[in-house]
Amino acid sequence: MSDKAISGADVRTLRTRRLLTDALMSLGAEGSVDDIAVGELAAHAGVSRSTFYQHFASKDDFLVRSFVNMLVAMNATMRQRHPDRGDILPAQPLFHHVAMAGEFARSVARSEIWPLQMAAGELKLRELAEAVLPQRMPHWNAEERREAAVFLAAGLIGLLRWWVDNGMKQTPERMQAAFERLSNSVLSG
Repeated sequence: MSDKAISGADVRTLRTRRLLTDALMSLGAEGSVDDIAVGELAAHAGVSRSTFYQHFASKDDFLVRSFVNMLVAMNATMRQRHPDRGDILPAQPLFHHVAMAGEFARSVARSEIWPLQMAAGELKLRELAEAVLPQRMPHWNAEERREAAVFLAAGLIGLLRWWVDNGMKQTPERMQAAFERLSNSVLSG
């Protein structure tokens, strides 16, 4: 298979996933995420059910993987755009994205998949933190960095859950500042 064919397949895959994500956000903002059927999601995205199932095992798989992939993309973008910033995790883009998603975020928070998304997100954030901590905290041993990664990932997810569950009354900037303050207290020790 040529590079051009692989790249074309990747473009189609990314396009399909973007269409599905946009459809989910639109439908989820209108009602319960739990009530969205795969057929309805696929139709709203302009793709077939079989296309959906070529990419995902179920709606829950789609929701969890989409959240995790979003965290990875936010982290990569943050590191590319701000290589000199000392952020361990992508708190700023995460809080801003959730604030912009508004009703969709509240719908997801009321859904049955929310705890699974948060658990999967926490695991991915832990991996992301573990990848950054050796450069940020070279004087710490591997176990200390692992402990910090666990704590920071759980802290970010905990703040996110608390914020969304309580109606997102604070600004994203306030939530980011809270995470930075708490993170810095861990990293200064």
